[in-house]
Amino acid sequence: MTSSPLLLLLLIPGVAGLLLSRLPEGRPALVRSLAALAALAQFLVGVYCWLQPPADLSLTWLPRLGLALELGLDGISLPLVLLTALLTAMAVLASPADQGRSRLYFSLMLATNFGVVGAFLARNALLFVLAFELVLIPTTLLVAIWGGERRAGAATRFLLYGAVSGLSLLGGVLAFGWLGQGAASSTVSFSFEALAATPLAPAAQAWVLALLLLAFGLKLPVVPLHGWQPFSYSQAPAPVVMLLGGAVSKLGAYGLLRFGVGLLPDAWTAFSPWIAAAGAISAVYGALNAVAATDMRRLMAYSSLGHMGLLVLALAAATPLSLQGVMAQVIAHGLIVALLFACVELIQRKTGTTVIAELSGLLNPIRGLPFTMGLLLLALMAAAGIPGLAGFPAELLVFEGSWTVFPRATLVCLVASGFTAVYAVRLFNRVGFGRLDNSRADWQGTSLGERLPAVVLTLLVLLTGLWPLGLTGWSETATAALALRTQLPV
Repeated sequence: MTSSPLLLLLLIPGVAGLLLSRLPEGRPALVRSLAALAALAQFLVGVYCWLQPPADLSLTWLPRLGLALELGLDGISLPLVLLTALLTAMAVLASPADQGRSRLYFSLMLATNFGVVGAFLARNALLFVLAFELVLIPTTLLVAIWGGERRAGAATRFLLYGAVSGLSLLGGVLAFGWLGQGAASSTVSFSFEALAATPLAPAAQAWVLALLLLAFGLKLPVVPLHGWQPFSYSQAPAPVVMLLGGAVSKLGAYGLLRFGVGLLPDAWTAFSPWIAAAGAISAVYGALNAVAATDMRRLMAYSSLGHMGLLVLALAAATPLSLQGVMAQVIAHGLIVALLFACVELIQRKTGTTVIAELSGLLNPIRGLPFTMGLLLLALMAAAGIPGLAGFPAELLVFEGSWTVFPRATLVCLVASGFTAVYAVRLFNRVGFGRLDNSRADWQGTSLGERLPAVVLTLLVLLTGLWPLGLTGWSETATAALALRTQLPV
């Protein structure tokens, strides 16, 4: 099978982003439509790769540096590529039809897609680093230019945390290659296959893994490396947060699975109790802060942080079942957080605020936003792990797969997960019920076009909840192979 589909997955957003800049000014609806078509075309190519798996691609680039254009897809990267393409299309469609500076805005969205998909396709660690770093530029600009009143501070914090993450990743990858191969070979290879075969002393493995944990922990994020996330999620445009929370953050989970569990199993085993503790702390911290949040955006940011804690717990356990839970949680969380912020975008666009105290009565069938609130209710139920929705099978796999390895941390995460229902009910009760403010309640209803991204995401949350193989079927073989390399006590 040819490897050309792998190049298409990168060329479509790359070329489309460049072409958007050549379109005439004053046509934001056209620019948005073409950007959405590009993302959907990429998604269709990803579906083709699922049906007809392409051969890996390997082209020499800078051999003296160990850098090669090595691309490939497996059961771990394929669902993430499809998720990124889908969420890019939904984020584009969730943006206003009259988006200001539309050519730059949508070009930066496609550039973000290009970097994220490039990282998921990379089979060379240095190529992964390049793609990982590339994502930081367009995402920072999206926050800095189109964010809220405090966008400058949010973008600065986002940039600084991202820069530390990238430098830590680069240091870890270079140390991995040089410490393992430098003494034995004049040319260092950073391909995943070469790194997997690289012998590292236990002390060297520990230092390399520490750098990688810092890099990917910042990207997820986990406590105490989360300082950028609530601020950025509350200031960035909601469609941008759909992409940040649904796809970009998954680079952290993917990196921990691919590099930590896959390439450094001995060090991962040694560090795993501390990693599980970090996951449990993140779950509790995120849940409690979500309960206390006074703004919908910050509530959902802390909710996302808490759910990342569950994912980290499953990674720490590294059993076959827990790693299936990791992939299920990655996909489910991506869909749910995108749906939550799609609903927030609709509410903010119509009411002008996301402050919980300033909203009430949105379920009013005449002057409220009942359809949007119905979608928000389903998204909150999915986040709470209600059976029949995407969050339930993901959390079930995480807890069942982690319990035999880290029972205490799993119990803490179970309790933290229960708080999701608390802040979900609190939010919906305050925003959906009560009396409308007659001085402000002159909102127009949402149109079909405005609802479309949220409706599509809702259907996918329902589908993957009723058919859990949509979350786990992609990656069962690949994750089982990784778990077999990590010998944890049962």
